[in-house]
Amino acid sequence: MRSPLPLPPADETHVPGMLLIRTGDDDDVWNDVLWRMGELPGMRVAGDGSQVGPAGAADAGAASSIPRRLVVADDPAWRGATAEEVAEALEEPGIWVPDLVVLTDDRTARNAEARTLLAFGSDDGDISGFWITPRQAAMTYLVLNRPLISFVFEDFAERAPTEPEWEVEDDEELGEDHLYEPVGVTMEALSNPPRYTRPDHELPVLDHDIDLLVRTDFTDDAAWASLVDQVAHPADDLYDDDLSDHVRLVDDPAFAGATPEQVLAHIRPSDDEEGMFAEVVLIADATTLHRAGQRVLVVPMSDDVGLTFRVDADQVRSMLINLALSNQDIDDWRGEEKEEAEDA
Repeated sequence: MRSPLPLPPADETHVPGMLLIRTGDDDDVWNDVLWRMGELPGMRVAGDGSQVGPAGAADAGAASSIPRRLVVADDPAWRGATAEEVAEALEEPGIWVPDLVVLTDDRTARNAEARTLLAFGSDDGDISGFWITPRQAAMTYLVLNRPLISFVFEDFAERAPTEPEWEVEDDEELGEDHLYEPVGVTMEALSNPPRYTRPDHELPVLDHDIDLLVRTDFTDDAAWASLVDQVAHPADDLYDDDLSDHVRLVDDPAFAGATPEQVLAHIRPSDDEEGMFAEVVLIADATTLHRAGQRVLVVPMSDDVGLTFRVDADQVRSMLINLALSNQDIDDWRGEEKEEAEDA
């Protein structure tokens, strides 16, 4: 008989969030998983593990003005637990139910490069699971407040289902060769992978009621003005409407030096379900403003959430329009950068 999961009471208005459960005994593996995830906002640790994340982050959204909750369960009573056992425990009435459940697994210890985790969405009781890496789980956590997040989980389940990819013969043991790669394996292999760290100061919340271009470098106003002009008036402009119809320029020094993950964590989705938005946020960082080509950093909020890439400034408006109209998807624009990352 396992002890109850350390979950708070149900919210009057549901707070989105994630439950991370330790099921293995190896401290080094567990600590590596937590380190890769970073100091996520709204984190609280329950169990006999040491405090992880920002001090005093027990309340939902304590490190961000957007409500969210990450419950980290480090309880020996849940060693060896299965997804089915966790799903059954979540059926207990009166408790907060996370949108995403992530468990360490035998595969987490076995695969030191990706630290593969077992995950499932819990919004409808369906436990069709998928494999995911810690950094991808962390980036997905930052967008759990977005509408229709279940479609992201469905995409993950299609790309990295938990059943074996290859048939296991009677005389074989189930191993890595039989299993699908986890979602986020490219992210874990990057030389500079995303990892959430707390901002030095509270950042403003950005409403995603229109596509956003966020400036994070403030050392060259002329370069910023040049970038805005390129985005607004590309050389091969096929559109007569003004930039402001598609993009809001966020020129706020509060975002100076902000990382893509920090910007991602401070975006609140629009209440307008009919709005036409690309599932990305654009960032003008030091690389954008100080290198030839002024390539804008693109941070996806769906598909490979948080796996950034760059596009030329004069291609930004075309990308946003085609993504919003579903004429193209993010991989059409990610192009060679993803191929290079996968080959690294």
